[in-house]
Amino acid sequence: MKVLMCPPTYFSVDYEINPWMDKTNKVDRKLAQKQWEDLFNTYKRFGVEVETIEPVKGLPDMVFTANGGLVKNGKVVLANFRYPERKLESTYFGEWFKTAGFEVVKLSEGEYFEGQGEALWFGDTLVAGWGFRANLEAHKKLQETIAPSLLPVKLVNPNFYHLDTCFFPINDTTIAYFPDAFDHSSKKDLEDLIPNPIEVIETDGRAFACNSVVVGKNMLMPKGAADLPRRLERLGFEVIEIDISEFKKSGGGIRCLTLDL
Repeated sequence: MKVLMCPPTYFSVDYEINPWMDKTNKVDRKLAQKQWEDLFNTYKRFGVEVETIEPVKGLPDMVFTANGGLVKNGKVVLANFRYPERKLESTYFGEWFKTAGFEVVKLSEGEYFEGQGEALWFGDTLVAGWGFRANLEAHKKLQETIAPSLLPVKLVNPNFYHLDTCFFPINDTTIAYFPDAFDHSSKKDLEDLIPNPIEVIETDGRAFACNSVVVGKNMLMPKGAADLPRRLERLGFEVIEIDISEFKKSGGGIRCLTLDL
């Protein structure tokens, strides 16, 4: 397993582009650095290869590398951010991917997509969110380049503005998801696709329980969930809670801080 992370050197809440963000709720930079290092060191402890991208002053959300693009077989579809506050991130992520040897696919104007934060694999099917940050026009490009089998799901709850805040693939048969984040049609489509969908309760959803990462039989989960950890332990996973409270101030968790390469 190989991932990309970005140190939180310039992380702060300088603007408000989702309901979690409040410019008066200041980030404790020292604590954010510690929390990021705890996640980084946990990955290393479990044998995950961690690459890093240099943080850029003035781009506080670059720490959420999952939004930089979506990687598949040496190819990356680069993010095209909807909000102007984040658009410049794509330039730096694109340079990193090119230097690292990836084939970079760029989206056209009007094709909005925010990387792995908005698209997650379930087997060979890419489940791709749309509604707040991504649109169906971008999905067409994904199908043409890296995901012939794509299931679009519409997000309707602004607190769960990216797919990775409410949808969590666990293994080949199981996902966890927060049903109220999706419209009725999308919920039915997910239930038809997934043999074993686990419904996440609202308190766990708001604790970003779905914004977790699987490493073998270890489940790295934001601290604060109550119900989902017990259910996953019954499936044979060891749940390791990691405090990411500072990053939640910007609407992000463990999955947001991690891009699969």
